[in-house]
Amino acid sequence: MSPRSLLFISLLALIAPIPSTAQARVLRPPGDGWVWVPPTYRTVYERVWQEPVYQSVTETVWVTDQWGWRTVGSWEGGAWVERPVWTLICPAHYETRTRQVLISPGGWVYRARQELVSPGHWEWRGLVMPAPAPGPWPTPVPPVRPPPRPAGLEPFSPLWEWPDDSKPAGR
Repeated sequence: MSPRSLLFISLLALIAPIPSTAQARVLRPPGDGWVWVPPTYRTVYERVWQEPVYQSVTETVWVTDQWGWRTVGSWEGGAWVERPVWTLICPAHYETRTRQVLISPGGWVYRARQELVSPGHWEWRGLVMPAPAPGPWPTPVPPVRPPPRPAGLEPFSPLWEWPDDSKPAGR
């Protein structure tokens, strides 16, 4: 087989869609009465170590003059002499510094993950029958009220029949 024909076949294999068996099984039911039951999952919480999170902060800072004692040697009168001298070590300047800032500390955390309990599958539920027609609505029954009390048997209240002579004057 020539390299040209191999290239043509490999390009054709890349272009032509190949349906997977899982897609064909999920998309087309086996027949009437079969129902696709989706997979079920359960939530599992597990303890996981979470690394600390740092952020790099770059800033420009002013560094002041740095002075200090230095030992300086020189020839004086034919002899080598070393003397301490107060001198400028580093002149003032701007400097770019990078530091690490802690965003969140590391520690143990609980994370949820989904675990497959049962995979999805086709299940025979029988032929689908039409839903039955709804029945008539129930009619409401009025509440039963107790009969009124006969005259003279009303509950007693001193406010109903208060003697007039016992009421305080002026009211």
